Amino acid sequence: MTEVAMLVRFNEISPYGNHYEVREIKGLASQEDFSVIGPVQARFSLKRKGDAKVEMQGELKATLSQVCDRCLVTYDVNVDTVFQVLFETASDESWHVKELECGISDLDSIVLDEPVVDVDDVLRQQVYLALPVKSLCSERCKGLCAQCGVNLNLSPCDCDHDDVGSPFAILNQLKKK
Repeated sequence: MTEVAMLVRFNEISPYGNHYEVREIKGLASQEDFSVIGPVQARFSLKRKGDAKVEMQGELKATLSQVCDRCLVTYDVNVDTVFQVLFETASDESWHVKELECGISDLDSIVLDEPVVDVDDVLRQQVYLALPVKSLCSERCKGLCAQCGVNLNLSPCDCDHDDVGSPFAILNQLKKK
């Protein structure tokens, strides 16, 4: 395994593939959506598929800390993902054809302006793609009371949860009948 530079040029990649192992992704620790609290490990290979295409396959593991969207408690998230991305540089003629047709394989392709893969950027994107859309500490998270702000997972509150002010209060009354 070799150490990865941040940028890898297409002409540095063997048609048989180059194998890499990364233990730090530049810029990942400075993200606002989460904190890196454990080791980061990425193993991947870059393989040339002609002069203008490179395939990246690999796996990424990391331990992150996120804030729950419902109760605002910090909790740990284990990222463990496998990925495959195709990079290509396109000429002006191929753009006209690509605009007319878009297949399933094009969804995993990234068109580059120059034949250089920014490894750190791709790995950061893979971390974001592996995170859940809704950040929840558990599926049964009750969240915070809308009136007093108490964490309902830790203790019930004494607030009157009457739905009179809600636009859906009439539906609740129909449900009770």
